[in-house]
Amino acid sequence: MPDSIVLDASVAAKLYFVEDLSPAASAAVRAADSIIAPDLLLIELASVASKRVRRGTSPIGPARSAVESVGDLLDEVTSMVDLAPRAFDLAVEHGFSAYDASYLALAEARGLRVLTADTRLVGRARDAGLGALVVQLE
Repeated sequence: MPDSIVLDASVAAKLYFVEDLSPAASAAVRAADSIIAPDLLLIELASVASKRVRRGTSPIGPARSAVESVGDLLDEVTSMVDLAPRAFDLAVEHGFSAYDASYLALAEARGLRVLTADTRLVGRARDAGLGALVVQLE
């Protein structure tokens, strides 16, 4: 794994909520020298946390704590203003969601890889010839 990673929401959620691969997510983040993400990650984690509270799978306190502290985990947060044009192009050209494409756009711009637990994202990236931009959390 590279020294720096682009962290996506599928892995970030595993850091704050007990899920499959949570230990692997923690180890990968500890091993990274630098963790960056688009500011979208903050809202995506808020979405995950709020769904967990509504479904009764997380108390509100820990869920709120996850949302409030995720920014502390990141060494750099990149504005979507800078990523949106390329994310749009990737979404149109390859069928990614604009959300997934924002992580890919950041990885592409920085010469990094997105650390993801999203197997569909990994498969689509490979199919689009962009497999070098992602690494599957295992």
